[in-house]
Amino acid sequence: MNKKVLFFTSVFTFLLTMVSCNNDAIFLEYQTIDDKGWCKDSLVTFDVNVTDTIGDYDVIVNIRNRNEYSYQNLYLFISSTSPKNVMVHDTLNCILADNQGNWYGSGIGSISNLPILYMSKIKFPQAGIYHFEIKQGMRESVLEGINDIGLKVKPSENEQK
Repeated sequence: MNKKVLFFTSVFTFLLTMVSCNNDAIFLEYQTIDDKGWCKDSLVTFDVNVTDTIGDYDVIVNIRNRNEYSYQNLYLFISSTSPKNVMVHDTLNCILADNQGNWYGSGIGSISNLPILYMSKIKFPQAGIYHFEIKQGMRESVLEGINDIGLKVKPSENEQK
């Protein structure tokens, strides 16, 4: 990618992050994927500090992809570790486009942003740091076309006031 395109992509990503911020989220962060591609063994990590063990929360994975992404879906392998070192492993199939190749979600230009509900109405059993690791689960050793992966934790709709 040339420097001009990389600069505009970075500015767009920053602006999209600022516009998409919600005051209701207890956590929202994005990790940028290397512009050469997402290596099969590369992890995207997030540390979420949870203080409320009573309320219900939704955990959302945000995917930003470019038009050159070659697939309709994206498999993600997600591991989460609780403050007491209890690990949970999941596979999430994210459908990014319809059968005609039209991207779901929103975006400007060649970048689409799609929130995918990962967990709904969950309770965090302990206060503390929950560690999330996400890696791509596609058959490509280097997956091209994914810009950023984000994680958002917010109170479930019925919990918001």
